[in-house]
Amino acid sequence: MKFSYLFLFIGISLLLGNYSITYGKSYLPAGDLFPILQDQNLEQHLDAIYEFREEKKYDVAIENLSDLIIDAKKLNDYTYVFHGYNLLSVIYDEINDTIPALAYAKSALEFAKQSKNDTLISWGYNNLAASLADNPATRMQALEYYKQSLEIQQRLNTGVFLDAALNIAELYGKEGNYVMMYPYLKKATASYDHSYEYYNDPIIYLDMTWGDYYKGLHVPSKALEHYAEAYERIERDNKTSLALEFYENYARYLKEQNYKDRAFEVQQQYLKHYKLREKTLETETLKLALARAETEELRRQRNDAEIKQQLLDHDLQRKKIQFILLGSILGLLSLFLAYLFYSEKLRLGLINNLKRNNKNLLKAKNLAEKSERAKSKFFSTLSHEMRTPLYGVTGIISLLEKRKEFEAFKEEIGSLKFSADHLLDIINDLLDLSKLEDESFSLINKRFNVKLLAEDLISSFDQNSLKNAACTLKCVIDSSVPDYIIGDARRLSQVLVNILGNALKFTPKGNIILRLRSEDLDANRCRIHFEVQDDGIGIPKERQELIFDEFSQLEQLQNEETATDLKGTGLGLPIVRKILEKMDSEIYLKSAVGKGSTFMFSIDFEKTISTSKTSSSEISGNSLKVKSLKGLRCLIVDDNKINRLVTKRVLENLEIITFEAQNGEEALERAKKHHFDFILMDINMPGMNGYETTQAIRIFDKHIPIIALTAAEASFITKTAQNSGMNDIVTKPYNVDDLSSTISKHVQIRNLIASF
Repeated sequence: MKFSYLFLFIGISLLLGNYSITYGKSYLPAGDLFPILQDQNLEQHLDAIYEFREEKKYDVAIENLSDLIIDAKKLNDYTYVFHGYNLLSVIYDEINDTIPALAYAKSALEFAKQSKNDTLISWGYNNLAASLADNPATRMQALEYYKQSLEIQQRLNTGVFLDAALNIAELYGKEGNYVMMYPYLKKATASYDHSYEYYNDPIIYLDMTWGDYYKGLHVPSKALEHYAEAYERIERDNKTSLALEFYENYARYLKEQNYKDRAFEVQQQYLKHYKLREKTLETETLKLALARAETEELRRQRNDAEIKQQLLDHDLQRKKIQFILLGSILGLLSLFLAYLFYSEKLRLGLINNLKRNNKNLLKAKNLAEKSERAKSKFFSTLSHEMRTPLYGVTGIISLLEKRKEFEAFKEEIGSLKFSADHLLDIINDLLDLSKLEDESFSLINKRFNVKLLAEDLISSFDQNSLKNAACTLKCVIDSSVPDYIIGDARRLSQVLVNILGNALKFTPKGNIILRLRSEDLDANRCRIHFEVQDDGIGIPKERQELIFDEFSQLEQLQNEETATDLKGTGLGLPIVRKILEKMDSEIYLKSAVGKGSTFMFSIDFEKTISTSKTSSSEISGNSLKVKSLKGLRCLIVDDNKINRLVTKRVLENLEIITFEAQNGEEALERAKKHHFDFILMDINMPGMNGYETTQAIRIFDKHIPIIALTAAEASFITKTAQNSGMNDIVTKPYNVDDLSSTISKHVQIRNLIASF
């Protein structure tokens, strides 16, 4: 089902004026097989040829097309040369002679390019693709030509139907690639204009192809709906050729879907059209055979005449060339010998350069791979080395905050805590930037309430970041936004937190508004538009792109006196851009100095509905409530004395009995001799590290919860920790509630296992 020559006649009318196909026009007597048309102009000539084709006088049409092409070439009128070759391709395709049909389609495209007419080039690509599409070996080439045709059609934007898009969709359907089939079907459907009169109504082809699409997706209701529409239109317009192409498959599919009466009706209509076609073929077969025989004879005669003329021309040229060659050959021979010497010398030089370049490239490749591995290891080490002392600082600060004797230093302790938290934010930003550049980065899509997420973010900022600020935060959510969607809630939160935090830094006083609105893409997907608007100091136009560059604020601090009040590393917005790129989105900015800024982005989500039933994943995460940890026995394994002290104080506040081990060997001995309810295990220790210690403990105790309490980034160690037998990972510095929740969960699981 190729919608190949849809605009053949329409295009002629557009190019040649008010040209139209006239049916019932009188012809010369049958005995005068090849009427003389040389006195007519090219337009009239082409008009007559189309009538010969409509009457299936293919031999007459072919002969006159040869004359038309010769005349058009003499006049350098490549438009008519294109139409001549294009119509030859169509005629040979109709008489099932595919080899010349393909050759003429290629010639038509060549002259379309010479005409520099984009419309003709688009038709040329489309019709050449149609000649290649049925052969599986050339189907990919056909697909490429269809795409080039579609690109031109879209660029011209003339409002006509995008037949190339429909053909592309059909080819993808034959390959079973329904993901790629869908967007091209949408393009073709969107281009169809019901008020436009097409030569061959494409709505039938659209319905047939949509039916094939939904059939391939196993959506029978939709498939049958489109098939039924195509069937009604075929019957209404009496399209026998389409009926023969479509009805058998349609009837078979109806039978598969248990619509046997309907299938019988369609099969009967198929037989009716088949008989009608057989009657027509009986009258056409003789004409086709005669046309082929006479065409071949005409071709032979024309070739003989052309060969004779070429021989005469060659004879005249040969004598002239002989004299020229005789004088030139000695000079060329000398030049050739000199060239051989030079080229050999040059070749050897190039080979040597190539060897050196290959060696350098290999060295650079190895260096790049080594650098990438070193970078990953560096960030993991950086995380551990910076978080370890920071854990001691933040832990001791938290302990001092709760002591009454330090109330007089509350402000100083608060400043110290703020500085430690700020340092932790910088470390997290650096690690996030590294992970986003890693090809292994992936989104974790789960069901979540997007409205609740937005409101919680605003509430969190309101409670923590706005205590001493003179601005207000608002959340405006349109009613079109669904409650529940499927996506990566953590990464979306990270994007909004960074944008809102940036707005707070540049809005000394005023309003900051987070807006959400949605539009449906289809029944199952929606596009949510996010917008953060502030009325802060604004950003100059020449700097609006720079703020998405890494460390851009640091550059400003170095270069501008006016930037001395800025805070942060300038990593927030670069992280936002990289996350949105991973989510197939892009961030946009509108800003003016003194008037504020607006950051906008849109993300496509899969819609889902709220359900009262709890999923298995929710049961596993929520059914184990945090219970009292009082009286539990914990072994703290850490080679850093300060870290052990901080962890001990945190656990004692939870009324947990603590024991300490300063290395893996000591931890192993204590685990063998004493009972513990759980173990908090450091990773990087001298001697036996955390992984090795865990593996050794698992030999004699399979069920005791072992939780990695580490300053290393969790994403770098998760797999190794699981393989060694650890139950979970808590990254330092940590939230005490998260730590107690993790401990409670694994202790309860251990108790459940022990009860069986």
